Amino acid sequence: MMRKTLCLFALAALIFFGCAARVEKKIRKAVYKGAWYPGDKASIVNMLSEYTAPPVSTAGVFVPVPFNGTVIGVIIPHAGWVFAAPVAAEVVKLLKGKTFSDVILVGPSHKAELTGIALDDAETWETPFGMRPVNTDLENQINVLKQASFDGRIHEKEHSLEVVLPYMEAALGDFSLVPVLVGQSFDDSEALARRMAALYKESMLFAASSDMSHYLNYEQANEMDGRCLDYIENFDEEGLKTALQSGEVQLCGGAAVIAVMEASRLAGANAVKVLKYANSGDTTGDKSRIVGYGAVCFYKKGVEMLNKDEKKALLKIARKTVTDFVKRGAAPEFNIESDRLKEVQGAFVTLKTGDKLRGCIGNIVGTKPLWQIVRDMAVEASSRDPRFPPVTKDELVNIKIEISVLTPLQKVTPDDIVIGRDGVIVRKGLRQGVYLPQVADETGWSKEEFMNSLCKHKAGLSEEAWKEDDTDIFTFQADVFSE
Repeated sequence: MMRKTLCLFALAALIFFGCAARVEKKIRKAVYKGAWYPGDKASIVNMLSEYTAPPVSTAGVFVPVPFNGTVIGVIIPHAGWVFAAPVAAEVVKLLKGKTFSDVILVGPSHKAELTGIALDDAETWETPFGMRPVNTDLENQINVLKQASFDGRIHEKEHSLEVVLPYMEAALGDFSLVPVLVGQSFDDSEALARRMAALYKESMLFAASSDMSHYLNYEQANEMDGRCLDYIENFDEEGLKTALQSGEVQLCGGAAVIAVMEASRLAGANAVKVLKYANSGDTTGDKSRIVGYGAVCFYKKGVEMLNKDEKKALLKIARKTVTDFVKRGAAPEFNIESDRLKEVQGAFVTLKTGDKLRGCIGNIVGTKPLWQIVRDMAVEASSRDPRFPPVTKDELVNIKIEISVLTPLQKVTPDDIVIGRDGVIVRKGLRQGVYLPQVADETGWSKEEFMNSLCKHKAGLSEEAWKEDDTDIFTFQADVFSE
């Protein structure tokens, strides 16, 4: 009897401790430290300190770079540090002194063919700084995508995230990692972007790991990478995708860049800053077979009001565009020197005859420079508003133009809405509607009337859909001016 009892106890212990062993955290090992990048924290800090300005102290203390805006996303190169660190260090300088609780790090797969989105099943990543925790809750929320799955095997030997991670650690200190590899399908990267943006909080950073052109000569690399950075700097995602597909430009992490670029814009980024560009010819002196590196920041800046001359210039652009398009069927070209009018921002162009609306179309988020948005929306409002026939030559003399330049979107609750100040977007499923701020002034509606009409007549929803939990509400403000 005693022997049987001891056997049962031993079996129970084996089951208990066996189960305990199986729930130990899985660690993704640092397989490239000491080869692609320095193998210890002190060496990393010392190496990066060579590229910071102003000079750092002998203790390796980085000096934060002043930056007027909220950083949402970055692009950072993943080549070996001896080649790319002088460029990547610009991201370190930018981020130093800022606080982020989570970094969603997105890169390509070089070692294995990848279709879809691969999340890592490790709970911790080994780095020269110690053990970096993975935010498994955020991973699970990305894994709801049909394109996503957990695949630790594809992460084990991939360098694109591991090589970049120590830059983030040198800049930020404590944060949780969300490691994501994405294949080269832009459909997958766009789905990932939308999911990332839906999860975004101001304590979150998006980071794309990518190098640029590969194995061109020095002049070719500079030319190709310059075109690529132009697409990125103008937030021209469609242009960048087309250029990547045609071979006009190269990004080994093209889908990762598109994902972070789009997610940043959807999360509120309204400006892009190229922090630095260089290539391996610059960093090593060998200019025969070049790889390009770019450091880029996507950020939301405080809205700067337009001055009198800038407003006048936009009204002239809109007037000439309407006139030329109505008379000749083509929009004019403009030579814009104002940096303010080159900034990416949303705008509406409204046409009126007397007090009557004659056309109104706009771009809420802003995907192009402001002057170009105004020119394009002037064409749309005069010729393609489905509520009205195209403006005729005889009408031009009586058309009055109004422009509304919009601030970035803010997700809010119904209680946050201020009628007369805020334009509002309601979005539920695939249905969406928008009213500009001036609609409330023109109609005299209460908040209830304003929101009911927006839901019913603009979004095709029930009148009180704005009160439902699964309806998203966004507000924006507008700087409105007219001829």
